[in-house]
Amino acid sequence: MDEREVFSPLHAQREIEFLKSTSNTIVWSPQNGIAFQLLIPSTVYPPREDTDLLAKRIISFGPGRGRKFLEIGCGSGAVSILAASMGWKVSSCDINPYAVAAAKGNMSENRFEAEIKEGGVGPDNFPFNAKYDLIVWNLPYIPYSEIKEVLGPMEEASLIDTDTLGLGHRMLRSIISNQLLATNGRILTISRKGSIKKTLIFAHRIWDELEFDDGEKLVLTCFWRPYEGAENSFVESTTSTNDVLLEKTGIGTHISSKFQTAGRGRRDRKWESIEDSYAGSWIVAEGKQINPGHLQLSGAMAVLNVFRNEQLLLKWPNDVLIGKRKLCGILVEGKSSNKSTKVVLGIGINLKKNDADLKLDYSSIDEIIETNHLEVDMALNRELSSLLEELPDIPPLRDSEVRMEILDKMQRFGTPVYNGTHYKSFGLNDRGELILGDLTINDGEELEWV
Repeated sequence: MDEREVFSPLHAQREIEFLKSTSNTIVWSPQNGIAFQLLIPSTVYPPREDTDLLAKRIISFGPGRGRKFLEIGCGSGAVSILAASMGWKVSSCDINPYAVAAAKGNMSENRFEAEIKEGGVGPDNFPFNAKYDLIVWNLPYIPYSEIKEVLGPMEEASLIDTDTLGLGHRMLRSIISNQLLATNGRILTISRKGSIKKTLIFAHRIWDELEFDDGEKLVLTCFWRPYEGAENSFVESTTSTNDVLLEKTGIGTHISSKFQTAGRGRRDRKWESIEDSYAGSWIVAEGKQINPGHLQLSGAMAVLNVFRNEQLLLKWPNDVLIGKRKLCGILVEGKSSNKSTKVVLGIGINLKKNDADLKLDYSSIDEIIETNHLEVDMALNRELSSLLEELPDIPPLRDSEVRMEILDKMQRFGTPVYNGTHYKSFGLNDRGELILGDLTINDGEELEWV
């Protein structure tokens, strides 16, 4: 037997031995006033702290009112039973046939209904094809090296993430390819922090965290379609993408172009568009309480998150560089009317240079990464939504964490000199302004960086 084989004939024999063990009857209470009696076979994952975390977040969504709910990896059926009790129309699946049998029995004993099938994310066809308003999965998160036989080989195999891409990535890809997510639908996962490295088309944000006594950390992450329903357009050429959006309304409204004839940077400097460059703008805020400094830094963070390359450096407040050569600029502009303000965030990126552009002292992303306009546009839309979009049924903004990440990126670029004084330590306030000792700086033009 291959030492890394997850399930073998020998495991099957041990699974049969585990089945001879007596099942446990428990009362599971994810919240005061809510309790279900569950029969848990010895080979099926019982409700634990991570189950409770997922359940409490589902409860926060309120009554299901007939909306469609899908649980992948349902185990004993605890979470699906909770959803059914709240009025969701429930579908559930698990790769462990004993878990499927347990979930069906527990659902029936608690006098609720659901469609429960064997299967899941894998090489076989996914067992359902409807569109769901809420999809949940307590993902396998145990590395192969840490596996300990506790529940029996089959259930332990279902708890291990042996996928080289990561099961979280495959789950999102399966949801896309099978068109499982309804309009304005949400996905909730529990996984190890950072284990889902590619979120594909989805915006995402951590909602809850759980740390075990041994220091292991799990996170509950929410995924959604970025700025769903907002106007999104592309034009080959335009005067300025910011100018176009300043005449429109609606958070998330977006336009991108390959060339600007009147692009600009801070202080109305002309942005020199080169052939096949990227220019994109978004309406990122409307209302009265707006923080343009934080929005500008979030734009820079979105660019860094898209490319994730150590050669990219952030110069406060609005430049992304390769070495000392500018790659990208971020410009935030506002327009006020009727005591309300609209804020547009523009991002310009040099995608590649041709021979005519070589004399320009700019860098281009093709020096380090191969990409194209469409890939950059979709990724920026996703990252800006992850950082800035606010909706009642997604996690709240994590502005302080964003500032800490930005500060870390800034420190890699250098340290500031202001009025002849070199500040080896610096910080950012909640408005995105630079803190140098007792000084607050809001204009990068006054600084040098060494």
